[in-house]
Amino acid sequence: MPVNQGFFLFGLTQSTASHAALLYALTPAVVFLLARRYLKEGNAKEKLIGIVVAFTGVALILLDRGLARETGVLRGDLLMLIAVFSWAVYTISSKELLRRYDPMTLTTWVLVSGTVMCLPAALIPHAIPPLRSLTLPVWAGIFYLAVGTSVIAYPLWLYALRHLEASKVAITTNAQPVLTSFLSWILFRERFGPAFFVGAALILFGVSWVETRKGGVLPMGGQKQPLPGS
Repeated sequence: MPVNQGFFLFGLTQSTASHAALLYALTPAVVFLLARRYLKEGNAKEKLIGIVVAFTGVALILLDRGLARETGVLRGDLLMLIAVFSWAVYTISSKELLRRYDPMTLTTWVLVSGTVMCLPAALIPHAIPPLRSLTLPVWAGIFYLAVGTSVIAYPLWLYALRHLEASKVAITTNAQPVLTSFLSWILFRERFGPAFFVGAALILFGVSWVETRKGGVLPMGGQKQPLPGS
């Protein structure tokens, strides 16, 4: 978790939000490749069709919303690619651990160990701003991250991962640009072009396509492959 968040945040400071969204749309593809090799998930061709279609939809939505074309953000993009790979490894590794532990227990240990690994960052000068300088919106954001993601989203992710194939769980992340755009339409009355609606349709089709494929496991042909880094 610290590797994922660390590389993502440092990468974001040297890249753009639109680049980050597009790169994170590659997560299902990375999870798919790792799941096929290490978890022996089957139906590769059918799943790959849905992943490619959904990624194309994400790209169209980001283009409609003004995908940045800066050339000086390569370093940040590379850092975020490492973050994407680390999240994929976390997902695949969690699938194995969920055979022995329930989602809430695993989430607790992930957050505790992640907190311990992040503690040395407090030694970096000015890494933690004075508490009195934090405004109400900042505290609201911290509260949302603590409750919305750590307490609610992470256990739900692991719960779904326990009952579904890793590739099927990962593809749902590509629905985020659609949901984000929908909320921006409600809250900020943003307007969208034709590319957005085509992209949204492609994402919904791609996600639905992967989710409705029957689960399958490749013949093991021997012992299971060790997970990356194990």
